[in-house]
Amino acid sequence: MSASNQPAPIDIESDNELDLADVDEIVADDGDVPMSDDEGDAEEDMDTDELAITNDSRAYFDGHSSSIFSIAQHPTQPLFLTGGGDDVAYIWTSAAASAEDAAVVPRELRQIRKLEAHKDSVIATCFTAPDGAYAVTGGLDGMVQLFSAASGWKKVDGAQEVEEVVWMAAHPSEPVIAVGTNEGSVWLYDIDSDKLVIRHVLYSHTASCTAGVWTKSGNFLCTVSEDGSFYAWDVATGQSVVALTADDQRFNIDGGLYSVACSPSGAVAAVGGATGEIRVVGLPTTTDGGKRTAGRPMASGGGSTGGGQAGQIIASIKAHEESVESLAFHPSTPLLASGSVDGKIALYDAQRGYAIRKILEGHNDTVVKVEFVSGLTVNEPWLLTSCGIDGTLRRWDARSGEELKCLKGHLGGNGDDGEGGILGFVQTKKEIITAGDDAVALIFDA
Repeated sequence: MSASNQPAPIDIESDNELDLADVDEIVADDGDVPMSDDEGDAEEDMDTDELAITNDSRAYFDGHSSSIFSIAQHPTQPLFLTGGGDDVAYIWTSAAASAEDAAVVPRELRQIRKLEAHKDSVIATCFTAPDGAYAVTGGLDGMVQLFSAASGWKKVDGAQEVEEVVWMAAHPSEPVIAVGTNEGSVWLYDIDSDKLVIRHVLYSHTASCTAGVWTKSGNFLCTVSEDGSFYAWDVATGQSVVALTADDQRFNIDGGLYSVACSPSGAVAAVGGATGEIRVVGLPTTTDGGKRTAGRPMASGGGSTGGGQAGQIIASIKAHEESVESLAFHPSTPLLASGSVDGKIALYDAQRGYAIRKILEGHNDTVVKVEFVSGLTVNEPWLLTSCGIDGTLRRWDARSGEELKCLKGHLGGNGDDGEGGILGFVQTKKEIITAGDDAVALIFDA
């Protein structure tokens, strides 16, 4: 999208402005209550911990009044789209209004537009490929809403076909979106002339469709469900090309599936389940004349090993004791990462049968998301980013297993009390932008 089509930023005053640099801890006066020496020592330690508030971020957006459940990054502009528990979405920019503004740390980020079109939490957000011409939101109200950059991010269309939207994923190169729902159906929409046009409705999952991901080529969409099933769909025909269910005991993971990732070559998909187990499955690839063939190992790696017939179970792995919440393949090296409710991150060598390479320990609660940094040179570390319910954001050297950074700034982070910490992030090599359960999005230098 050209710069001329981009609406000018709009400065919005916030009645609830939060300067994170000025946050103070307030300790209530309990009066003169007698206590033992042990109790006094314990309270002194507790107060010391409470007062140690750290904010490593350099900028923040605090327009939401409730948890931020989803964040998306514009493909060409410094724009971000967040959706929250306050039933609204915001488009905001990381660009500074002036050199003076840029020098402020932490800096309040500027709202471009408030998107008010939902009646329940906005649980999913994305910008469309290839140029970010549209922003799309999905809610627990079952609505999918479409906003156009050309109209100043005003709503141009909407659809409500289901009870709840669970996730949304934009096609890697075309203005197409996939939407997963709580009833198990998956909806594919083409976006044409400001309209959401149904391409296919995919009905095979019998319970909530928990996650979905496109292959890099965009030829296939892989989805998983609470019913323990995995499907790879040909998005041109709407037909499944791989179908595995919990009826196959070799594939079954008790409690269902909750995460999925595809290798960069499109040769395999990995799925993660409730008991901490992972299955790696062969996918079809399209070659000469569009003939569908099985994935084959590639010397360049990229998680492309383990080819064979489409639908073949290539590996069964268990490195975690609890649910696998996130999976990610390295963009150029045969490496798979998983993050779990058990607080651990596991790395697997795809060239050696997905043998466990390392276990990374640092988070003290659920790991919500893991993702490798793309666009690095061969001489740079294999950078992996993770976030968790503990409220921390971490950068790892996946080659050595060393934790390079632990970034803090979000409040909460106590899963036992229902506090979600960091619920997601988007990133580049140089910065990471988070979505917080504390209703704040933060930008960290990486």
